[in-house]
Formats: sequence, C-alpha cells, structure tokens
Amino acid sequence: MNTEYQGFVPYLFYDDADAAMAWYTRVFGFEELGRWCDDNGKVQNAEMKVGSGELWLDGSGYRADRTGDSKWIGIWAADVDVIYERVRDAGVACEPPVDREFGVRMLNVADDFGYTWGFIRRLSKS
Repeated sequence: MNTEYQGFVPYLFYDDADAAMAWYTRVFGFEELGRWCDDNGKVQNAEMKVGSGELWLDGSGYRADRTGDSKWIGIWAADVDVIYERVRDAGVACEPPVDREFGVRMLNVADDFGYTWGFIRRLSKS
C-alpha cells in the first residue's frame, strides 16, 4: 500500500483571526486563500498560503484547557482513502473520509497520545 504524504498544515487558534490574517499578510506576505465567517461576520476558519504550504486559522480563541480538535495536525496526502484502509488494517477505529465544504477530502484519526491527525487532499474544482 503506497501512501504519499505531501506536507504539514498547522491549525492555530486565535481570539481575532481576522487581525492575525491582516498582520501575517502585512508582515510576512502570507496570502489569504479563503475565510468562513459566522452570521456576525467574525472569522471562524481561514486558510492562508505560506510558500508552498498553508496555515489554517480558527477564530474561536485559544484556551490552554482545550482538547480534541485543538490538537489537530493536518497532513496533505495523495489519497486519503488509501490511508483510511491502512489505518483500518492496523486495527484503529475511525470514521471514513469525508468531503468538506471548504474544498478538501479529510480523514481524521485520533492517536493514543491525545492528538488528532487530519489527512487531507484538495478536491478538484469543477
């Protein structure tokens, strides 16, 4: 079973993701790829291009006591369905991959150490 990994995606938490994005654009030259806002216009999730990689931002704020998704590590992969088969064959229970509204196919796998690994690939734009 050939699994091709293609890089990591940091997923960081901010009280004000919009301000962080503006700062990263101005100071580092990162480029906005997309943002998803709540009904009040507050950025809930966003993506920025950083060289050949990406930074994902969550606007729900950082808390030291967060668990679950706050310990999410994203990895670009050529085929998340192949990874799903590998994980299942290793005897690890997880939900099958899903296509997400922000344009990726994603497989989340919880490890035995408190982290969730998100294997992702971009969906083709039609």
